[in-house]
Amino acid sequence: MGDFARVTDKSESQVGETSRKPLLIGVIMSLIGLLAPVLLTFNNLGFSSGIGIQSMLWNYSPGSGFMLIPPYMMTAMFPFILLRFVPVLQLHRYYKGKTTRRRTLLASLVGDGYFLIFGLPIFIISLLFASPYLMIPLPLQMIFAILILWRYPLPEPTTPWDGVEQSKSWWEKTTDSKQEKADDNELW
Repeated sequence: MGDFARVTDKSESQVGETSRKPLLIGVIMSLIGLLAPVLLTFNNLGFSSGIGIQSMLWNYSPGSGFMLIPPYMMTAMFPFILLRFVPVLQLHRYYKGKTTRRRTLLASLVGDGYFLIFGLPIFIISLLFASPYLMIPLPLQMIFAILILWRYPLPEPTTPWDGVEQSKSWWEKTTDSKQEKADDNELW
């Protein structure tokens, strides 16, 4: 009886750990999505130069310093904030076992996709033409999601459901049945 109690305690602790993992990753991803920088800008105009950092909720520039984004500007940024929550929800679903790793990987590109699509061409053009203004996208949320998926993958199921065997292809089924019939007709 002592063994049974010890086994149930172990399974309860494992259930607690697995139920906390999606929540913890969701909270970390949400904080990264809202607070981590998305763009880094350099400007060298001769008379003034500086480094600016842009996040979803705050901004830093040498002239004005650290500044929170005003609420009226948050309404304009609302679609981008929603896009930042797509990888959060997808990682949460992945660690709950409701989606695949490949779909989660693709969804991790959505949160930083706009900033990459917008920022990379400007970055390349400014490097090619030696522009005094340089904008670098920082896909920190995407990098974190990819690292989490790489470091802590869930085991992929071999069959679609428990107790169901994987079906064979039509060509495998016919060859197996013909071989069995040939064995039954032999005299030896």
